[in-house]
Amino acid sequence: MKTPHKCRVPGLNIGCTSFIIPDYYVPAIRECVHYADDVALLLLEAGECGKELITPAEIRELAGIAADAGVTWNVHLPTDGSFATEESSRRYTENIIRAIDLTRELEPHTWVMHVVTDHIPGPDMRPHLTERETERILRSLEQITPHLPAPECLALENLERHPTDYLDKLVAATPHSRCFDIGHVWKEGLRPEKLLPLWLPDIRMCHLHGLEKRDHKSLHHMPAATLDAILHPMWDLHFSPLITLEVFSLDDFLNSHQAMLESHERYITKH
Repeated sequence: MKTPHKCRVPGLNIGCTSFIIPDYYVPAIRECVHYADDVALLLLEAGECGKELITPAEIRELAGIAADAGVTWNVHLPTDGSFATEESSRRYTENIIRAIDLTRELEPHTWVMHVVTDHIPGPDMRPHLTERETERILRSLEQITPHLPAPECLALENLERHPTDYLDKLVAATPHSRCFDIGHVWKEGLRPEKLLPLWLPDIRMCHLHGLEKRDHKSLHHMPAATLDAILHPMWDLHFSPLITLEVFSLDDFLNSHQAMLESHERYITKH
């Protein structure tokens, strides 16, 4: 195990995922808090009626660990569900609410949510939401909102295989915010720096990860110019929302941190 040290980047707020340490939640978080000031608690599988979710006892233990370490939280809500049908929407909504209620004790600044109508979309699936799907999702969001400390604490995440304007109507029609997943935009072959000014008013936090055969890899795989194109405008803007380095190993996290520091050195040199 590498010697723990807090990974910080001048002028930006960064955090790690609970999966950078390959262990169960509690022992993993005990290590994670040595590396980052914010941890994304990934509750990706809820199972039937929330049976696969973390337990209340584990949440209490995590709350104590975080309080001692002075770290903050965001929570990635379950992704094993969809709004494909009325029934799947009901089950998905119930599990989202279970996960929010379960993690309220941690006082997360953000809960991140996927909005999908097909749990496993095909490689060429780039549909816009239909009017019926939009209405179904809006009804779900109305049920979820009372369980949040504030509506803007729920951040809807842009996903691969979706058009970049997929969430626009939902964000415009609700008081919820955005989770700007930069890696997903790169994976689509698009330029996230073009979306940054458009989405900026609604961005509550970001996911940042590189590509190397797939996404969620270290940023050191990204060309310097590609990384600088999104990070340098953030320094120009004094960008304050959290940026979670959404990678799933300690090496990828530490290497991503180093890549950001190198980008900052290039930024300082230019200015």
